Amino acid sequence: MSQGEHGEGSKASASFLCDYLGISRQGYYKHADRSLEVDVLRSSIVLYAREVLKDMPKAGMRELHELCRRHFGQKFTIGRDQCYGIFRSNGLCRRNRKRPGTTYSNHNYFIYGDLLNTTPKLVATRFGQLCVADITYVATNAGWAYLSLLTDAASRSVPGWSLQPTLGKEGPIGALNMALERYRAYGVDISRLIHHSDRGVQYCCNEYVSILKAAGIRISMTQTGDPLHNALAERMNNTIKNGWLFDTQDKSLEEVRQLIAKAVQTYNTLRPHQALDMRTPQQELLRLISHAT
Repeated sequence: MSQGEHGEGSKASASFLCDYLGISRQGYYKHADRSLEVDVLRSSIVLYAREVLKDMPKAGMRELHELCRRHFGQKFTIGRDQCYGIFRSNGLCRRNRKRPGTTYSNHNYFIYGDLLNTTPKLVATRFGQLCVADITYVATNAGWAYLSLLTDAASRSVPGWSLQPTLGKEGPIGALNMALERYRAYGVDISRLIHHSDRGVQYCCNEYVSILKAAGIRISMTQTGDPLHNALAERMNNTIKNGWLFDTQDKSLEEVRQLIAKAVQTYNTLRPHQALDMRTPQQELLRLISHAT
């Protein structure tokens, strides 16, 4: 078929469709042009959003939609819901996952008093004076894993951590033992240390309390479920997770452990801390030790 014959055949087909659908040829071609523009816009949105996510890996759909709207201006002719659909179908949005609980305080273990949230509130000024403990969750390719962190309140350093596949006592005990080894390595008198945590069963169980008592450590626990009563530990969870532990849902437990080890090392030794006059936690740790001697 010649080019002319092909063109005439297309026109004839278009005329047949227009007659069949009861629309004008002008309306038909306008609709065809519109569909082409939308296809081009959809492809452009996907490409642009992928570039945005390289710099903003945790951007959600609202942020992506607003950035696309600004970038494409008047050419951005689709609605918000349609744009969200493009993000979802191309894997450009974070999936909402049910967040697991980490604190189970409905148990029969003894709950110790709160030595931190006193009047006036205790403010740690020495390395090894107060450490705060908490548990958070991290995604892996096998489901949720649980990260136990211990933070030294004065230096803001993380002396101990552990990642476990279950929400048992093993994680907090592993983090505690790591922290105690680090304190001892710096010659800290652990018997002067206060350990503060929530009232979760992991921190109240006999095995955990026995380790604290054997070292002469004073035990402190929140008296309510208010996260502000363990605010530093909560902030530390968010700092480590939001700074380094995103997009871990496709990684194995061991791969996530390696990421955490690197994250804690980077946080302790490289990341300037605003609360420490932009010193790193390691620099602050050494400064506090030198002032104590």
